[in-house]
Amino acid sequence: MEELVLPSYAKVNLVLDVLDRRPDGYHTICTIMVPVSLADQIHLRLAPQISVESVPAVPGPPEANLAYRAACLLKDAAGYPHGAAIRLEKAIPMAGGLAGGSSNAAAVLTGLNQLWGTKLSQAELMQLAIQLGSDVPFFIDPQPAKVEGIGERVTPISAPAPVWMVLATPAVSKSTGTVYRWLDELPHLSHPNSMGMERALAAGDLKGIAACLGNVFEQVMLPRHPVIGQVKQQMLEHGALGALMSGAGPTVFGIMPDEEAARKASAQIAELGYRSWPVHMVNHC
Repeated sequence: MEELVLPSYAKVNLVLDVLDRRPDGYHTICTIMVPVSLADQIHLRLAPQISVESVPAVPGPPEANLAYRAACLLKDAAGYPHGAAIRLEKAIPMAGGLAGGSSNAAAVLTGLNQLWGTKLSQAELMQLAIQLGSDVPFFIDPQPAKVEGIGERVTPISAPAPVWMVLATPAVSKSTGTVYRWLDELPHLSHPNSMGMERALAAGDLKGIAACLGNVFEQVMLPRHPVIGQVKQQMLEHGALGALMSGAGPTVFGIMPDEEAARKASAQIAELGYRSWPVHMVNHC
């Protein structure tokens, strides 16, 4: 095999809680993440050296891309003598709270492990993944999961029912580091119901999932960027059972009753000028 093409899924955080700030500056989190069907396509081809091309282009030099760094990390860890040409066909909005870059990095790790025949175990790939970022380990085997620590503890959650959503990304520029700093400045945090979300997800209870949605970052992002709250309200008005900002934002997702409702709501929200997609939770990748 000289070439491999694989999907690189986006994620949403049904629950996102920040528990404390560690002495090393990292934050301890507890989040329930699910992959969704919006995906980039990753093309991997054997080559003498490692190279990365992104379509459309992403800012910065290729060497700064997480996909490039993932390939170099695997090459060094496995002692592989050659390289790969990596082409990223991007559909996931950048810096949108959907972890497109982290997903790309994990897809490169798992894909090149197969293409190169380096035969690292899933545990070994997870150890490489956490060196690249807190969301990367989740995507080594993307499925609904509870993610804890600094992202290194990933516990799959049974999620039997199909869950349809609508995504919308308002034009908000943000730095995740800055959003964490704002959070650190709050005297008190309201914490979401992680256990309730686990139960609702495992039971396939859409109304329960909607009722337990929670993201601590909304406490600092919504006051500074009211458009995020406006998008949430639009989703509720167009049939969402509940709506939430994903990650550090600004993308918002709404839990929809079914596929028809998701497609209809997405079209209506797109008419308001937002980038919008109907998506479903991916249970088995």
